[in-house]
Amino acid sequence: MTRATVSKNITAVIAFVLLGSLSTSLLAVKWDDRSATRDYYNAPAKLPWDKRLGDWKDANGKTWGDVAFAKAAVVTQPKDSKIYFDVTALVRGWAELSYENEGFFLRGLRGRSIVNFYSRESLQPASSPKLVVRTNLSSYSFTANADTYLSESTTSSLGTKKVFKLGRSGHALVHFDLTQLAKNEIVERASLELTVQKIYSPKLLEIGVFQVAPAPVSSTELVNTPPGIAVKYPNDEGIDQHPAVFYADGFDTRGWYRAWTDGGKMGELTGWDEGNGFQPLSGRALSVTLPEGGRVALNQRYKFSANGFDEPEEAYFRYYLRLGDDWNQVVTTGKMPGFAGTYNRAGWGGRKPNGENGWSTRGLFLKTILQDNEKVTPMGSYVYHLDQHDAYGSMWSWNKSGGALLKNNRWYCVEQYVRLNTPGESDGVLRIWLDGREVFEKTDMQFRTSRRLKIEEVWLNIYHGGMQRSLTEQTAYIDNFVVAKQYIGPMQ
Repeated sequence: MTRATVSKNITAVIAFVLLGSLSTSLLAVKWDDRSATRDYYNAPAKLPWDKRLGDWKDANGKTWGDVAFAKAAVVTQPKDSKIYFDVTALVRGWAELSYENEGFFLRGLRGRSIVNFYSRESLQPASSPKLVVRTNLSSYSFTANADTYLSESTTSSLGTKKVFKLGRSGHALVHFDLTQLAKNEIVERASLELTVQKIYSPKLLEIGVFQVAPAPVSSTELVNTPPGIAVKYPNDEGIDQHPAVFYADGFDTRGWYRAWTDGGKMGELTGWDEGNGFQPLSGRALSVTLPEGGRVALNQRYKFSANGFDEPEEAYFRYYLRLGDDWNQVVTTGKMPGFAGTYNRAGWGGRKPNGENGWSTRGLFLKTILQDNEKVTPMGSYVYHLDQHDAYGSMWSWNKSGGALLKNNRWYCVEQYVRLNTPGESDGVLRIWLDGREVFEKTDMQFRTSRRLKIEEVWLNIYHGGMQRSLTEQTAYIDNFVVAKQYIGPMQ
């Protein structure tokens, strides 16, 4: 249970710079034509709206409020006629950075008509959504860079259609890139222009304009987490001496694995010359490779009892994770490190728990997606628990505080907390932090019906899929692993 001394060289300087930027490392989550659906604002990342059919804020800043920024009515307008909305107040707010520009949210306020508007995919540039902006310095005409509609009738994305529909039961989203506006420009007038493609009945439809606000409760409400025990140990040096710490290692010496049970895949220690976009966090790191055609990159287990500790009923572990330049998960999901109490009986591999035979809470990576033309990998939890629906564990995306979309070639601090439930009660807890931000919480878990089940071990896993194999070689890096009785938090 020793912690190698962190070298006092330029590596530590780079680590300090990297860690100083971690508080802003969460990628801003945006919807686009293909990701927004009835249930999700980012379906590939499994990031749900707080309300089915989308979330918005009104002109008073109220979530799901009814005070529109602008209104317009559609009754009997002929095909190809224009509908205009005075959106000056909203666009001015975006330009002044009073609001985040997540786009226009359009919804029917009254009336029963259904109206088709040309989308940006209509192949008629003159009819696609436009935003005309006049400022104190210039005039602009913006074309939509994303538009879609959300329909009760389908769970699929509708963003590639040549039209988007609006009615009382469906909503539309339109986004414009306004980065061309200079910081010192004052918006004097802004008009949103939509072109009618078809009206299904000559009845009134009054349309209101709001601002898109993806998951305003679960994705933007940050939980204030106090500093953990790592705050007193710069670069984790000496953290293994804290009375709450079971185990700590920075993978700087070859004997790190002695506290772990050999599961067959151990990885290699690496320093400066790894390539693949690697930069050290502090000293060496553990490099693990998912081989082309393979399914296992890392498989080690830290058993509490084997290291002289009673098995706890609640515990934390924290580690740093970096996905290499070659990480591009295109086939399926896979497993990451987590807690377990399987006792080699149940709680993994399709062995369904019955409350007395096992459980596990491993991390989960989803398929890599493109976000702002950059590869990012959504993260979640893969959990075997008493209330799962079938033989295999539940998959839950980390969707609080903006979600967890990990870029390649960047260090992230990942921490998990598990508290086992009182037998007979649904009061178990699973909580996840990314760079000190709480990104997932579930407080009604049932892991067990017997007190004989405890937290048996920590699984240091990186697995590909269920049975599917990786199409290419992919590499990840792990560093500064700590297991403790208290919240650990990011390094300082």
